[in-house]
Formats: sequence, C-alpha cells, structure tokens
Amino acid sequence: MALAVPVVFHGLVCAAQARVDPSLPSAPLAHHRGLFIFSGYGTVYDPRAPVPPLAPRQKFELAFRRTVNSSTFLRAGFVSGFDEVASVGPSYGDGAHAFWQLYGYNVAGLASNELFTDGLLPTLFHQDPRYFRKGGGTVKSRIGWALRSEVITYNDRGAEMPNYSHMLGFGLSSALSTTYLPPQNVSFWNVMEGWGIKEAVDAGLREYREFGGISLLKRIRHRHEAMH
Repeated sequence: MALAVPVVFHGLVCAAQARVDPSLPSAPLAHHRGLFIFSGYGTVYDPRAPVPPLAPRQKFELAFRRTVNSSTFLRAGFVSGFDEVASVGPSYGDGAHAFWQLYGYNVAGLASNELFTDGLLPTLFHQDPRYFRKGGGTVKSRIGWALRSEVITYNDRGAEMPNYSHMLGFGLSSALSTTYLPPQNVSFWNVMEGWGIKEAVDAGLREYREFGGISLLKRIRHRHEAMH
C-alpha cells in the first residue's frame, strides 16, 4: 500500500528542493517563531537549501521544544473551550474542576503527539520529523505536497519512505489517552476516532505551514515596521 502512494500523487507534486543531506555537519535546531497558537519549530522553510539530518537527541529536543512552547497550552485551551461549548470530547462532568481535567487531557494529548511523532518513532525508524515546504508552484501542487507529506517522508539519509512516525504516532497517542480518559469514554472506536481527528488536524496544520505560516507572519511584520 505504501508503494502505491507516490503513484497516486504522480504529476500532482514535485519533490521539494530542500533535501536531507547526510554529508552536511550537524547544526543546532533552527528556531523559527510561529504565528499566534502555532509553533514554528519543525518546519524547513527554505526549499532551496539542503539541510543536515537531525541527530536522535535533536529529534527529542524538537519534541520537547514543541511541547513546552506556549502554543501547546494555548491550543489546549482553545480545544477545551470548543469541547465545552459544543459538548464534545471526554465527559468529566460540570464546573471548573471538570474543565481543568479536560484541559489537562488536551495538554497531555498534544504532548504525547509530539513525543511519538517527533521524538521516539522518528528515532526508531530513522526518519526526519520535520515538514519540508515546497514553497512554490501551483496551489494544487502545494496542497498535494502537504497532503503527501502525511504519508511520505525522508529518512536520515534523504531517501523517501512511508511516514511511519506520523501514521503510527497518532495511533499510539490516541491509545495512550485511554489511560486518562473517563471510563465511559474508553472504547476501540473512540481511539479510532481520535486517531482520525489527529491525522486530519495535522494535515490542516501542514497546509498552514505550506501556505500561511511564514508569508502571513512576514506581512504582519512588514506592516508593523511601516507603522513605525
């Protein structure tokens, strides 16, 4: 099945110019600021320059930085508020105490996502957890590239391979969440639903990284500089 994935997207996307180059010396993990509730870590913005692979310790550093970033706690608050208003998500009861339990659940879910998809599994499978922007071409090709990256990624030597880290990582994170869910919310189908939701949200975030993240941030900065 994994071998058929590149065929599906054949002609829709081209390879990103930025490639993992194992001949390059290791470099510090780049720090890019994201926008509002999105962390800028884990994205290779320049599609023209080859990048060195991440050492195992850097993959865990990436997971740690994305976990402790303020965006994690803001996103958890946003999701918890939505769950509360829409009456979806785990049922912890009513009142402030129940809301903070829900908030803790969402923080833990985001943290376990990062642990599995950015640290543990990329190290185990020798994969690169970063997102490599295509950065140019038609809108259709860039949408396809972002979606393709959900199932195809680079290994530490720059060769393409199935993105086991994401496909398995979100499943493991969803399964782990059953240990801190209310008993009435624990079921196989809830795990599958959580897995699907995480995959869909991550796909949306990759589209944001491809199109909106850096360009929108630049426009805001330029406007701010023009006003001063």
